Amino acid sequence: MLDLLIVGCYFAVMLTVGWRARRGSANAYWVAERRYGTVPVAASLVASIFGASSTVGIIGLGYARGLTGAWWSLVGALALVPFALVLAARVRRLEVYTLPDILQRAYGRRVAMAGAGVISLAWCGVVAAQIVAGALLLGSVFGIPFDGSLAVVATIFVLYTLWGGQISVIRTDAWQVALFVFGLLATLVLVMRAGWEAGGVLVGVDPHHLAFPVSPDFGWYQVLVFYPLIVGMPYLVGPDIYSRVLCARDGGSARRAGLLAAVLVVPLSFLLALLGLLIHARFPGLSPEAAFPAALTQLAPVGLRGLVVVGVLGAVMSSADTTLVSASTILSRNVVSPLARLGQGEELRLTRVFVVLVGGVAWALATFQQGIITSLLLAYTVFVGGVALPTLASFWKERLGVTSRGAFWAVVVGGAMAVLGELRQGALLVSLLGERGGRVLESLLGPAHASILPLVLSALVLIAVSRLDSAGRPR
Repeated sequence: MLDLLIVGCYFAVMLTVGWRARRGSANAYWVAERRYGTVPVAASLVASIFGASSTVGIIGLGYARGLTGAWWSLVGALALVPFALVLAARVRRLEVYTLPDILQRAYGRRVAMAGAGVISLAWCGVVAAQIVAGALLLGSVFGIPFDGSLAVVATIFVLYTLWGGQISVIRTDAWQVALFVFGLLATLVLVMRAGWEAGGVLVGVDPHHLAFPVSPDFGWYQVLVFYPLIVGMPYLVGPDIYSRVLCARDGGSARRAGLLAAVLVVPLSFLLALLGLLIHARFPGLSPEAAFPAALTQLAPVGLRGLVVVGVLGAVMSSADTTLVSASTILSRNVVSPLARLGQGEELRLTRVFVVLVGGVAWALATFQQGIITSLLLAYTVFVGGVALPTLASFWKERLGVTSRGAFWAVVVGGAMAVLGELRQGALLVSLLGERGGRVLESLLGPAHASILPLVLSALVLIAVSRLDSAGRPR
């Protein structure tokens, strides 16, 4: 009962913060008035990064394959370094509100709308993964049926985001990160104590789980090709990462925040993977993504259990809210507004409507329970295949000779191929390529060829169409 009371009080506080911010301006709702310094923006980046993919996802990867599970967010830390050094200040200086705004500046409205559609589709999957993580944690610890915990988590997430927007998110991210770290450390101490009581912390640990940077279950192909392209790219050109940077007061703050976030992500990544492999030693035979809630339920005393749940829910909530408000802002500003010619006040009201709609779609997707890491990989594949390269090329558009038509078709072809590769678990793509074509692609792109192919096609189309446009221009 005490644990449930602690979680209930946390939800009440978060809803109060959102309610008090509900009358803020469009600038406050979209970019938190662009007035935050290095530390708040870095904390917000870390809180956004460590959502479902870290709390339940990376611990699950650590449970399944050991320390190499840390690569899920380590590759993001590596991508944040060039982002901070090269792109962060440029993004902030553009004074835009969304990633498709950048596409519109570089290529025009048509490309921005196509990119916005791809991002919105992909980010529904990301929000769904966050909701599933929160529901699994809440349901497992308190014995609530999954559908019930899903309804509670989705409702709280949507209401908090609906009222507060980015201003309430960034105001609470620093102490949410602190709660998150406390929860992880407390759980690690509990698991290590259980290990000592069993004869030693590493007793029962599979030696293969201690291997790093590669292991029998995770090789160099994943480290050097698949993870950097599919998991790391959204850190370089992701709408949620950009939404954090756009809240900074200036380019210098944005750059420093990105570097600080990259530094903080590294130890947290290893902590999560270590926690997963130690839980595996104590509680073998569990579903990987159920490992953390199961360990917490069995090891944590009353009171501390509620505090740990609050810490982890804080990280999940921060990531979900950032993603939800980013997707909703993109839909209102970059899809509907250009067609209906809305003013800023109307765009803000429409953004709130889309928060409810996108949250509802994500809730519906969450009921399928595809698995957190699986859902995120699907979403990242669609986003990277359609939007990543045209966005990255926009910063050097003239030097690279990229044209608006090239960018448009890169978004359309890459995004469509990514969706085709995910429909019916890739069955449509397999039938399209044929057995021989699949073998050729696998030999060229590796075992994850279905995820990498959209990115390759996007690059080829971007280059080929841009070159044709340039060749057809009068000299």
